Amino acid sequence: MRYVLGTAAIVAGVCMSSAAFAETYVVKEVRSPILACYQQVYVPATVKYNTRGKLVKSQSVGWVVTGDRWEKVRSPAVYFETAKTVEPDHYKLVPCK
Repeated sequence: MRYVLGTAAIVAGVCMSSAAFAETYVVKEVRSPILACYQQVYVPATVKYNTRGKLVKSQSVGWVVTGDRWEKVRSPAVYFETAKTVEPDHYKLVPCK
């Protein structure tokens, strides 16, 4: 137990002595009157498009008859395209280089 207390006392003494000898210094520097510089950058809106937004007409299969020829045809579905704004357009400030 004495060795542990003795070791702790030595470590504490070393820490306190190094703090006592810590160096402080003063540096003179010229500061600019401009505290911050930023450039304005335009960010366009982010828009999500859905090509199959609203269904107008569903797909179908039918027959086309021309004279004595019968052809089976497929009509694909018809949709209105929809758009949703994910992020509106805005400006951001970027630090000057």
